[in-house]
Amino acid sequence: MDRNQDYKIYSQSRSATISADDTVEFSIIFYAQKDYILSFCTHQKFYPVNFRLIDPDTEEILYDNKEDNYKESLGVGFDVSRTLIVQVNVLASKATPEEIQEYSSCIGLLLQYKNHPHKKANLKM
Repeated sequence: MDRNQDYKIYSQSRSATISADDTVEFSIIFYAQKDYILSFCTHQKFYPVNFRLIDPDTEEILYDNKEDNYKESLGVGFDVSRTLIVQVNVLASKATPEEIQEYSSCIGLLLQYKNHPHKKANLKM
């Protein structure tokens, strides 16, 4: 999980304990006129990480990294503020069946953000 120096760490970054049988969901607010990077990490035996972005109102899957060969990070931007569900599970492809049954791991979600480079807010007071 790499930190991009052009971005700031977003306080809604998360972590949780996860096993190969679990699905974890995080509700994240993405604010307008910002670019975000979502990056995931876990123990090496629990890779790949499968994550989906889901609209909480319609339950529509907006993105599934399964379609991107389980890419570990994603850049997104929004013109309007919105809340999304980030749903995460691990496939544990390098773990033995015994390790899958006995162990759990930490899943980390690093959220980074920066303002859209071409948009500036006009504040009138």
